[in-house]
Amino acid sequence: MRTRILKISLLVALGVALVGLPAMAAPASPASVPLGVVLQANRAQIGTDMTSGGATIYDGDLLQTGGNGTLRARLGTSQVYLRQNSAAQVRNLSNGFAADLTAGTIVVSSEEGRTFQLSANGATIRPVGTHTTVAQITRVSPNELVLTSSRGSFEVAMGDEVKTVEAGSSYRMESEPDASDPGPQGGPYHPARNRFLWIAIVGVSAGTAIGVWRALVSPSEP
Repeated sequence: MRTRILKISLLVALGVALVGLPAMAAPASPASVPLGVVLQANRAQIGTDMTSGGATIYDGDLLQTGGNGTLRARLGTSQVYLRQNSAAQVRNLSNGFAADLTAGTIVVSSEEGRTFQLSANGATIRPVGTHTTVAQITRVSPNELVLTSSRGSFEVAMGDEVKTVEAGSSYRMESEPDASDPGPQGGPYHPARNRFLWIAIVGVSAGTAIGVWRALVSPSEP
C-alpha cells in the first residue's frame, strides 16, 4: 500500500513539473517587433552597438551617428536619414512611424497613405494629410529648431499653437517663456507659457530642399 502511494505521489509531482516547464522556458517579455532595416550606415550605432547596412531596426531602438557619420534606414515604406552627430529613437505607429529627435538633424519621409510623427523640443511635427511628405528637422538647441519641407506640407504643434510649413520653405522656430503675471489683487502668479518666434529662412530653403530630397533617393538600398 505504501509503495502504491509513493508511486502516485511521484506521478503527481512529475505532472506538476511538466506543466510548469513551458512557463519557465518562456521569455519574461515578448521580443521587440521589427520596425525596419538599415540601408546605409557610416560611423553609426543602434543603441550602443555599431551598425551597418542590412541590420534590423526594432521598435524603440535609438539610432545615433558620430562625427562625419550618417545613417539611412527604411521603416516600412518610409525612410529616415540621420546626419552627423544626430540621435533619434524610433517607434512604430499603426500607419507609419514615430521618432524622438534628441540631437542633430533628421530627414524623414512618408509615402502616400502613410504618415510620421516627429517630436523635438516639445514640438510635434506631422504631415498634413497622408500625401507624400519629406521634411528635415534640425535641433539647434533645446529652444531652437530649423524646419524645412522639400515635398508636401507638415504641421508643427506645441501647446495651443500650430504652424504649417509649406513645401519648399524653411523656418527657424525659437521658444522662450513669458514672464509670469501676478494674479488679480495680488493673488497667485499665473504660470509662464512658452511663446514662439517663427523666422522664415529666405534664399536657403530651395537648396536645402534639394539636398533633403537627394539624401533619401540616392544612392539606392543595397
